[in-house]
Amino acid sequence: MSRRFLRLLLFCLGGLIAGPALADLVVVVNARSGVAAMTRSDVINIFFGRNRQFFNGLEALPVDLEDMHPQRVQFYKQLVGKDLSEINAYWSRQVFTGRMQAPPRLSSTDEVLKWVATRPGGIGFVELSRADARVRVVYELKP
Repeated sequence: MSRRFLRLLLFCLGGLIAGPALADLVVVVNARSGVAAMTRSDVINIFFGRNRQFFNGLEALPVDLEDMHPQRVQFYKQLVGKDLSEINAYWSRQVFTGRMQAPPRLSSTDEVLKWVATRPGGIGFVELSRADARVRVVYELKP
């Protein structure tokens, strides 16, 4: 085999082993919410139901992606270092004890953007490249 062919083969195999690249995820809120930035703790407290309002008193309306959506897996792994079984167990306990309901789950980023854009207190997560003028980026997740 030629060296050129071997290099090409190794390059292709390297891409398969590395796996898919992670998207740059960001937390977005309704552009008219009055929220300009959030800390990691703020985001955790909203998405886990510990805080039901933003700092300005506006009711927070978080939305999630459906189970096993790759961005949902990535979001919770980067935000709190937990996999979906742990997140789902947390929400099962909260619902069972009557403390609170889990955020609604949508099937796509487009639906998340529409949810956030049409609700003053809407908050969700999307790929950075998908954030548009209808929403404001308030937190960037670090890989």
